Amino acid sequence: MSKAIEAFFSNKLTPGTLAKVATTKTYTPGRRVAPVDKREDADAQLRVDAGEKIGDKQKFVLQVNSQAKNTALKKFVAKNGRGTHAQLAVASFDTKAADPEAEARRVVQEMKDQSKSKLG
Repeated sequence: MSKAIEAFFSNKLTPGTLAKVATTKTYTPGRRVAPVDKREDADAQLRVDAGEKIGDKQKFVLQVNSQAKNTALKKFVAKNGRGTHAQLAVASFDTKAADPEAEARRVVQEMKDQSKSKLG
């Protein structure tokens, strides 16, 4: 799996952080979730934006930043045809989950798995 993916979920959006933001904040679709500061985009190479919320399910969308340096990420952007708006992964977080930390771990793993399958 891409080192950039692992680094992002280790440093920019850990399951603990995702659990906190998913259960305490309301997002409009397209709003940046992580990294919050755009000045971190080059270092992060990826970002998570909020997707649509349907009922108790908040979607989160993993996308490649335009400043990405990782070869696999740059190839994904180039071949996708949607540029940095291409969705590397999409996962829904159950905001009413009994264990938000476990739900966040599940969502992060789902995003990692989807990313791995798209990056090859």
